[in-house]
Amino acid sequence: MKKIIAVIAFFAITLLGTDATFAQENNSRSLSVNAKAFTHKLSEKLNIDGAQQKAIYNAHMLRDRKINALSTSEMDHQSIAKGVKASPKATVISDAFNRKLEGVLTKEQFARYQKIFRK
Repeated sequence: MKKIIAVIAFFAITLLGTDATFAQENNSRSLSVNAKAFTHKLSEKLNIDGAQQKAIYNAHMLRDRKINALSTSEMDHQSIAKGVKASPKATVISDAFNRKLEGVLTKEQFARYQKIFRK
């Protein structure tokens, strides 16, 4: 009887572990899709080169990972998307992202970025 309970418990734990793994993979894919879309949009609007695209993609991925690590991540993502003030930690992360973009883009490109995306 104890062996049966142990086997059932083992399979239950294994099943729970695989569900968590799939959730993490989906979240990672979602972050990648968002970063690719953002980078593509910037490419179209600002005519950025390949090195800039890679740096912007990486910066976007880092920003989203940091925001997702916050306990209020869903609210912060919605706030940032709408341009509304987010939590203080998300604001710091977003400001760091903008400083990174300022370093990657030329002055003209960054000025256009601010006009287009920071309404």
